[in-house]
Amino acid sequence: MSKFEIPENVLAASEKVLLRDLLASPTFCYWMVSCLCNGLQTNRLGLENIDDDEDFFVYKLQKILNGIPYETRLACFKASAQQVSANRAAREEKQLPQNRVIR
Repeated sequence: MSKFEIPENVLAASEKVLLRDLLASPTFCYWMVSCLCNGLQTNRLGLENIDDDEDFFVYKLQKILNGIPYETRLACFKASAQQVSANRAAREEKQLPQNRVIR
């Protein structure tokens, strides 16, 4: 997978946010655990070519995530899936009726 180009000003601003902050946040905790676990799964499948520095970074994240109990990780996946479903339902509810003509 190619690296997405994130603007430098966004990367600079992100230096002020710690992984700890995201994992401790009620808003972001379950999303972060789900996201990081999915990223590590992609790495385990060998779908990305990575260098030694990236490999070590992935190793450090794996150690962090291994410290989260399995049941907690499952609960995070469940919470994120429920939120995705709720967001989808909310979007569909707000859609205009299909037979309405917009002029």
